[in-house]
Amino acid sequence: MKKSFFSLIIGLFLSLQLKAQAYELGLMGGGGNYIGDIGRETYFYPNQLGGGILFKKTINPWYSFRMNLHYFQLNANDLEANSIGRRLRRLYAEAQIYNFSIGFEYNFIPRNAFLPHQSIHKLTPYLFAGLGIGTYNSTLYRINTNNSLTGGYKYDGTNLNIPILTGLKYRLSRHFIISMEAGAYYFFTDNLDATGLYFRNMDLPGSTITPTTNLNSNDWYTFSSIGLIYTFGDLGCYFNM
Repeated sequence: MKKSFFSLIIGLFLSLQLKAQAYELGLMGGGGNYIGDIGRETYFYPNQLGGGILFKKTINPWYSFRMNLHYFQLNANDLEANSIGRRLRRLYAEAQIYNFSIGFEYNFIPRNAFLPHQSIHKLTPYLFAGLGIGTYNSTLYRINTNNSLTGGYKYDGTNLNIPILTGLKYRLSRHFIISMEAGAYYFFTDNLDATGLYFRNMDLPGSTITPTTNLNSNDWYTFSSIGLIYTFGDLGCYFNM
């Protein structure tokens, strides 16, 4: 499954033709947190590191076509939850997630923000939305009273998701841009933490506590990052849009 996933990504990159367009290629790094059935219920609590790459093709001063590929590691611990039910349940989940997304980035300042002689437009807010596909491998554990982990129920999957990100980008020079963004990724699955199928098929070994898992609610994660972007291609065409 992962081989097909990465083959799709490479094919999309190779299909792009560099003709009279400006392009952007960047690296991003930051942190994120998972929102689901285990652990903290906080929406934005970046506590796990991740990173990736992005590629953008400028369409006009308002829009760019954008592709992202990033890695994120999920860790969720019921002992860190505010809910008493979760703390008593004592579950722990971890996962490695690779997510690829495509969509459109919208600049809220429509004039070209990167003209060298227009310093007033160096800073540009933007919004990105699109469609993603993520592949992940998850493991669900039980936390013992001595805080050791037992069990190890595993689940691997690939699912669609909807990414929505907002951010700011600042032109450092003719070729380099720095960006800061934060966003959420809504997955069409309840198994990023391996709980969906687990609770549908078995009880926790030795558990006398009713699982406090919402089987009708899918999983999310949020991710905030800083990126360094290099602009290339036909910059004359780009600057005169």
